[in-house]
Amino acid sequence: MNKNLVVVLKADAQIGTGHLMRVKGLLPYFKDYNIYLCSDSLSDELKTQCTEYKDIVLTEKNNLVNAVLSFSPSLVIVDHYFLDEKFESAIYEKAKVVVIDDLENRKHKCHLLIDQSEGRTRYRELVPENCRLCLGPKYNFIKKEFFEIQKTPNIYGVPRVLVNFGGADPVHGCKYTAQAILEGKLYKQFRFTIISGLSNPDYEDIRAIVSDIKEITLIRNSNNIAEVFSNTDLAIGACGGMFRERIIAGIPSINVEIADNQAGTCDGVVRKFTLGECANVSELKNPSVIFEKLNNLYRNYSEFEKNCRNLIKDCGIENIVKEIRSL
Repeated sequence: MNKNLVVVLKADAQIGTGHLMRVKGLLPYFKDYNIYLCSDSLSDELKTQCTEYKDIVLTEKNNLVNAVLSFSPSLVIVDHYFLDEKFESAIYEKAKVVVIDDLENRKHKCHLLIDQSEGRTRYRELVPENCRLCLGPKYNFIKKEFFEIQKTPNIYGVPRVLVNFGGADPVHGCKYTAQAILEGKLYKQFRFTIISGLSNPDYEDIRAIVSDIKEITLIRNSNNIAEVFSNTDLAIGACGGMFRERIIAGIPSINVEIADNQAGTCDGVVRKFTLGECANVSELKNPSVIFEKLNNLYRNYSEFEKNCRNLIKDCGIENIVKEIRSL
């Protein structure tokens, strides 16, 4: 008889889709479990990304404990910024609790905590003494396929640039960049692909902006980012989940911090290891800034690509699964 695994997360236009997607990468390794999802907020358009779950329960935050325990789980994976030790304590004695976090800003009651970020030092004082900590790039959530990407020949004669700011794009990065591309006629020097996530509220506006420009391809979400990456030379994007995927794929990028959990990435990672360029959200509106930074990435492509590929070499998902299964 299969054991039960319950995932607890939040994924919507406010918080983005990163929590849903990083847990999604783990689930194929737990096919011997019945897998359930409990959430206090899940956008309708994201339900198509939840095919691994036997059942989905949407409920109020204060009822999440009851919802989780109704499945009599042996394992609970929590990836939710607004839950902490109060929620986890109600489950801790009844199931193994795994917390995925990247904020290091609150206490947890769990058996295992995972944070793929570099330089975390405070977690030991935020978790029980016997909690196992899995910290740093060794425990990244990048799927194995990203380590195996082979670039396709470029038939356009100009660099191929991917633009993406996550599933929700709360800072309107795709829209601002599309407007700048059009204003500066940057499509004459670069070939652009813009991926607008399922929760991106600007999709129709972006489509109107780029509809007449054949050098710009607009995609409404993609279930095969690795394939898109194989046709990409440079990128403009956030410092979230796809940031590490771009690094592993060797794609020099203009990196933009768009959320609290991304703060410090530009100084602490991009500039420290010479991985590419950085920008702020307002600079995405400036065609000259975008052109200058893309041009620098292309001029120094070999150095940036090499540095990216050398930074993360472990497929962290396998390390994470091994730790969870050993609980």
